[in-house]
Amino acid sequence: MQIRSLPFPLTLMLTIAGCAETSGAVQSRGPRTSADDSDMWNVVPGDTDALADVDLAALRASPWSRSLMQGDLDGEREARRRRFGYDVFTEAERMLLSGNESTGEQNTLTIARGRFEIDRVAAAFKGATPGATTTGWGGSPLIEGQGRAVTLITSRTIAHGDGPRVRAAVDAAWGVVPDAGSGALGELRRALDADKNPPAVTLVLSITDGMRARAAGVLVVPDGLRRLAARLDLGEDLNLEGLALFGSGGNAATAASIWSETARAYARERMIVLLGLRPVFDGLSVAAEGSRVHVRLHIPADKREGLADKLLALLQLLAKTRR
Repeated sequence: MQIRSLPFPLTLMLTIAGCAETSGAVQSRGPRTSADDSDMWNVVPGDTDALADVDLAALRASPWSRSLMQGDLDGEREARRRRFGYDVFTEAERMLLSGNESTGEQNTLTIARGRFEIDRVAAAFKGATPGATTTGWGGSPLIEGQGRAVTLITSRTIAHGDGPRVRAAVDAAWGVVPDAGSGALGELRRALDADKNPPAVTLVLSITDGMRARAAGVLVVPDGLRRLAARLDLGEDLNLEGLALFGSGGNAATAASIWSETARAYARERMIVLLGLRPVFDGLSVAAEGSRVHVRLHIPADKREGLADKLLALLQLLAKTRR
């Protein structure tokens, strides 16, 4: 089974785990009188290209994903605690992963909400980053070294990643620079109703030249694909809704046809059948509508038994082969 030929939207959902036309420049909603993390998107800089919003508490509570969250992928939980001073997947309530390529290079930022001990976080960062120093930015302690940084923006919200992105997160929280919620990605979020009715996972991204270059040889990115957005809801049933925005109706129709046929082919793969993952494909539909492609996945509760355990086993196998 070759990753390169996996349906692009499905690969994105399984790896991490709508689109409306957007318009207008990103504008700051500040300045504010204090750092505002009441909406965590306030802490994400507005020039972000890709953003995944993950409700970790919901994933730990759901029978669909509980075993995935509790499972330890080849000892990575303890490795994260040593490196960061906490394990985001088991100790945080919510996490936002974002990327930006405005400088021509990929810059990353992770925002997490939970209970954090800044001394433990600082000690872990300095232990993993020789020469790191502690200063301050926007009233928050900033621990920085070798191009990376970590800060506690408020008592419950931590940011770590590339140094300039961490500073930008503090500035966004204060309203000094635009935040993601006020720009194009925020419009996509609202188009999914993810701001008022938050799902377990929200994914929004603009397809950049850098993304296309990194995907070469791994994923086939369809011609004309401009933006993607998706939401994953975990109730009694599992529901995933995604939208892909293309440059033309022809691009959308071609992509929908290829994705549908590829999904049918993979549903017949022997490994998929042996792992009991066929329900993932049975409930998948892909359809073009104008310049958009709608992707929907529905898995009823009676198909849930053991599905997360099988996915965890597969991920553990991949983690072992990676080393």
